[in-house]
Amino acid sequence: MARHAARRIALQMIYARMMNGGDARQVLEGEPDAQNVGGDEEYITEALRVTGERCAAFDETIRSLSPRRALERIPVLNRAILHLAMYELEAGNDAKGIVINEAVELAKRFGEESDSKFIHAVLGKAADAKNP
Repeated sequence: MARHAARRIALQMIYARMMNGGDARQVLEGEPDAQNVGGDEEYITEALRVTGERCAAFDETIRSLSPRRALERIPVLNRAILHLAMYELEAGNDAKGIVINEAVELAKRFGEESDSKFIHAVLGKAADAKNP
């Protein structure tokens, strides 16, 4: 499975957990992508674990990088995309440009038209702060 598809699955699971709590894996039962994760299962599992553990820290980072928009006013989908991307930036397995681009693509696919610009701006600041 391509990493992009694994990101889609991880995003949907993170989003489901943020919305409903509990085991996010149930959300994708029966979905073809979820049944064909293959070698990317470890990536998905680790992304779910870290984003769950670091949820409060990631939210605090989002608050600090987007001071003009209250966290509560940021759609949960955008926060889920940002959490996944922040996990990936911290993990350092992909170049920051790839992480940002993939997050923007997820926002374009699942979000509103303006969401991708917001995601790009916040992650650009996060990447710059991580590597000044």
